[in-house]
Amino acid sequence: MNDSTLKHAILNRTEVFRCRIFRAFENTLSHAVTSNETQVYTIGFSDWVNVIPVTADGHIALVRQHRFGTDSITLETPGGAVDPLEKDLTMAALRELEEETGLTTSRILALPGMFPNPAIQGNRITYFLALDVAPQDERKHFPDAFEQIELTFLTIAEALQAVRTGRINHALAALGILMAEPYLTSRFSQSEGPPPR
Repeated sequence: MNDSTLKHAILNRTEVFRCRIFRAFENTLSHAVTSNETQVYTIGFSDWVNVIPVTADGHIALVRQHRFGTDSITLETPGGAVDPLEKDLTMAALRELEEETGLTTSRILALPGMFPNPAIQGNRITYFLALDVAPQDERKHFPDAFEQIELTFLTIAEALQAVRTGRINHALAALGILMAEPYLTSRFSQSEGPPPR
């Protein structure tokens, strides 16, 4: 089956709601084979960046914060939305890193980008591995007004175990750590030993 028999036609798209962080759309679709029409809803977000920050001695910097969707405190990697004026994803990642942790680096590696939820969203999240992170001497970026953040450091083995046991249960953060695992274990395996099974 080729793409033309899978992809439905979007006949109409109407914005039905807008707020500071997303827009909601009602879309009229025509079925790729039968041409039957139906309505589906999609949400428009800015692209996102997510950073796996690692200190020179092999600790991952994580943030604890309140997430409104689950009304719970989560343990996760720093990240957030790309500002519309930001043309460079690396600079957006460094800004988010500093905002949420006060840390920065000159050693940052872009990992693959992903679609967080292509069923209803069209935005991408791009991951970055930040090595040798350290406090910024003159901090320029600070958390948003409703970001009450606590910084936590775990060894690489502890962070991987936290993902595998569900202690880190933010799916996007967990995916980033797992994507960075080959780089982290190859660099720090001699000093830290193999990750737990």
